[in-house]
Order: sequence, then C-alpha cells, then structure tokens
Amino acid sequence: MSTRHDEVAEILTGEILRGRYRPGDRLPSERELAARFQVHRGGVREALKKLEQLGLADVQPGGARVMAVHESSLEVIGRLMDLDEVPDPDLIEQVLELTGALMKLAVERALERASDAEITEIRALVARLARDELSAGQRMEARMELVQRFMELSGNLPLRLIARSLKLQLFARAPRTRAFLERQPEEGYAYLPELDRALAERDIGTVTSMMQRLSNRNREQLLNTLRAAREARVTRRASS
Repeated sequence: MSTRHDEVAEILTGEILRGRYRPGDRLPSERELAARFQVHRGGVREALKKLEQLGLADVQPGGARVMAVHESSLEVIGRLMDLDEVPDPDLIEQVLELTGALMKLAVERALERASDAEITEIRALVARLARDELSAGQRMEARMELVQRFMELSGNLPLRLIARSLKLQLFARAPRTRAFLERQPEEGYAYLPELDRALAERDIGTVTSMMQRLSNRNREQLLNTLRAAREARVTRRASS
C-alpha cells in the first residue's frame, strides 16, 4: 500500500528525472518540502531516504543534493520509462539490447550445463509457445517463461540478478511499457520446430540464433509501435 512519503518520493523522483532539479542542485529543505506536501518532516525524511536508495540524491545532515542519473540504481529505469504517456523508444531499445545480450550468454551456458531432463523441460516450454490458442498476453508470458528458464539454468548468479531487475523495470514498474508489449501483433512461429530440434541436439549455435531471432523480432515490433505512437501524438498536438 502506498504511503504519503512514498507519494512524495515518487513526485520528487519524477521532478529530478524531468530536469527540474539537476545534478549538483540542492533539494529544498525538509521544512520547505513538509510545507509543500503537507506532511510531517519525518515523512519528508523517509521520502529522501527512498531517493537516496535509488541513487538520485545524496542526503547529508545539511541537506540533500541531486545525483546524476547515470550514478543511480537500475530501479530508475522503470521510472524513466513511465515519465511519458508513450515510453521513450531509445531507452527501450537500449534495455532490450542489453537483455538480448544477457539472453545469448544465458542460452550458451544453459545448454552446456543442462541435464537431459532440463532440456526436455525447455522443449516443453517451446511447445507451449507454439500453441495457436494463446492470446497475445499469454504468448508474451510464455516467451518470458522460456527466457527465464534459460537464465536459471545458466548457473550465472550476477546474470540472473541483472536480468531479473531489468524484467521488473519492464513489466512491474513501467505499466505503460507493459501495455505496449501486450498489444504487439502476433506473427507466425514457423521456426519453432527448428528450435526444438536444435535443443534436442544441444546445437548451441542454432538455439542461440533462434532465440536471438525471437528477441529481435519482438524488439522491432515494439519499437515500431512506440515510434508510431510518438509521431501520432506530435501530429495531434500540431493540429490542435
């Protein structure tokens, strides 16, 4: 449940990310923020702690100073994505480029380590993805489950932690981005039998190529949708 200091932290986070406060600036004092938001100074302190945890502010006894975004935590990505009605395509592209690279490494390590039973489990996930009756949302969940299983079987803890954090940013902390993902048009999955064969044969090169193909197609669809939505919004504003 969201508390008042959570709301204050979210407002201040948005203002920092939108440039109202720039790196090196001092945020208003606790007294000023308490008066602005009509909360106790204890609530302001809690809100500033959250900014510090995000890496957006350095809180000292004399006040809080804004930090540069590139010095913040991964949790800021979700906030950046949801700053606008239409998520920033360039930021989304950067995130998906990184998740694609992580997936490639995960697939390679997973196929080197997986038991025969685990390979059979992955093939079952591929078979689920190929089911015609799945909705767009269900197919997205099936793709995520397949990628997640590769991540788990990779045995690489740092990789899994980074991938999980990015997944949270895309799907949990950026509801607008998730809505765009769920609206993506569905295309055929004619290459899935080849992916299944490659898994059965532990053909790392082919499996990696097929998974990269899946990732690239999803990325292109999403970016095209986002850019078209941004262009449409600009057109509406120009004509109003």
